[in-house]
Amino acid sequence: MKKEAGKGSQKKPKHNIDKAKQPSTKPLQKQEKEQKKVSEEPGIKFEWNLRNPKFRTSLLFSVFVIFFLLVWKEPEVKSIDPWYEGYMLVDSSMKVSEPQLKKGLLNQGGDILRELVKEYPYHSKVHLLLGIFYEVSGQWDSAIAEHTESMRLGAGGTINPIEQDAKRQLLICYLNKSNHQLQLAEYANARKTIDDAISRSLNHPDLDNQIGIIFHRQALLDSAEFYYNKVLAVVPNHESASANLGLILFIRGNNLLKDGKYGQAILKYQQSISLAPKNPDAYINLGYIFFLQNKLDDAVKVYQKALEIKPDNKFAINGLINIYKRKGDNRTVDALIKQYGLNQ
Repeated sequence: MKKEAGKGSQKKPKHNIDKAKQPSTKPLQKQEKEQKKVSEEPGIKFEWNLRNPKFRTSLLFSVFVIFFLLVWKEPEVKSIDPWYEGYMLVDSSMKVSEPQLKKGLLNQGGDILRELVKEYPYHSKVHLLLGIFYEVSGQWDSAIAEHTESMRLGAGGTINPIEQDAKRQLLICYLNKSNHQLQLAEYANARKTIDDAISRSLNHPDLDNQIGIIFHRQALLDSAEFYYNKVLAVVPNHESASANLGLILFIRGNNLLKDGKYGQAILKYQQSISLAPKNPDAYINLGYIFFLQNKLDDAVKVYQKALEIKPDNKFAINGLINIYKRKGDNRTVDALIKQYGLNQ
């Protein structure tokens, strides 16, 4: 028994030790190579470590994305009022030249606006847009009725005020209706239309100017001149009144010229030029009077001014030629004939 015990005592005892806990017997250099090899495998490159620059960059980007998602809002899309669909069709009809397409767009827009007026009878903007449709269609009375209703409904409004827009369109309607009547030589109706506008408190210089034009077309120059002056007293630079009054003064100058009243004619022509400086005829007639008075230098100036306005005006060219002939300057005469291709 002792012998067996002695034999047994020579065996190495077995130890239940986890191999993973045992210190590695591999050389240190070899371990580092294996770690490096593992780290280079695809999919294991990123380290969740603040010391890692890539991690810090991605972290900042993530914070930015989260902040952007929290703060950012979709931009507001302005809703378009439903009645503008009809108005845009009317507007488009004014931008096309093909007759059938123009008519189709206009009628389609008008149908939409008429239905909307039934649906929104107390909305001033709808009546305003329908009035514009009638304007484009040349239906002046219907346009006037719609703009009048738009003014009534929009009176005193402070949010999206419509009253002034309707008033402006109403004025345009009355003027256009009067112009249409003038083209038909319906002078009494044209004046009645303007009087109706004035009765609706549409006091505007253009209405007085229109009355002046109505008198002017009937050759009632004194009355026309009165209304043109009335307009210019309020709006000194009113283009239409200035041009029309300038034309009346030009006519008065012609009448004085026929009567041989040169001094008074000169004054009227000068007044005409000051109001309507782009009328070459006033310069030509003024130059003619200066020529008759032997004021040749003054005549040259006004003839040259007439040519600046209308370069091929033969009256002004012949006036200059006659002046230089009187002066005996044949060289200038020949130059003018050559320049303007005249046969003398």
